[in-house]
Amino acid sequence: MPFSEQIRNLAKWKSAHRCCICHKPFVEVHHLKPQADGGDDTLDNAAPLCASCHDLYGGNPEKRKTIRQMRDDWWNLMAKRRNHITELPEIDESVEIAEDRLSDGGMHSKSIAIYHAVFPEEDFTSSAQHILALIQAAQKSHPNHPRYFFLDIEGHRTESGAFDNDTFELQRHFLLGFASRYLTGLNMPLIHIRNNKAQINTIPDLLEITADINQDSINDAIDKGCKEIWISDRDQLLRFD
Repeated sequence: MPFSEQIRNLAKWKSAHRCCICHKPFVEVHHLKPQADGGDDTLDNAAPLCASCHDLYGGNPEKRKTIRQMRDDWWNLMAKRRNHITELPEIDESVEIAEDRLSDGGMHSKSIAIYHAVFPEEDFTSSAQHILALIQAAQKSHPNHPRYFFLDIEGHRTESGAFDNDTFELQRHFLLGFASRYLTGLNMPLIHIRNNKAQINTIPDLLEITADINQDSINDAIDKGCKEIWISDRDQLLRFD
């Protein structure tokens, strides 16, 4: 069965009647998982897509999880936009929605989508190493192409429902503070951002993580040939040129 009119209208409303990938208007609601593969007609399986993005990615099963993440991030962003509008004394340019022209659809062959899921057994160090390796591999296979990173986190919650220290630090300091400069877009549970500067394509070859920054650790890093040290809790980069 097709989606009900109620589901179609709700999916479009949550998306501000925009494509959840490229943000163009004039969308139709498509099944993330096709009915032929057992997909249902619920809102969870609905993706508002323009005709172009549907033709490019809709039939590719490998893109389903990425499309779902992009849809959820876009719906969350549009929810924040609706709340923002209600608080404004008058409408201004801050509520305008721009098409994502640089990404040309976010997952077009000119752009690279990178995905990583943090499993319950992973700690901060292993996750950070995996993520840097993925960025390195993307730069090597598709040099200088725009990179869009998507992060999922399984578990890693405290009793109150907040992220534990490892996954909070991974998002706040490693991804947002450090790795985002090597990306064009960053999508993670804490925040969805677009890099307002051109991504850097000179990716570090090696990542070493240390708990304490002092003169001895700095001297040790220099002896190993390290040219940069990122101090996460200060959002500060030290360069040794």
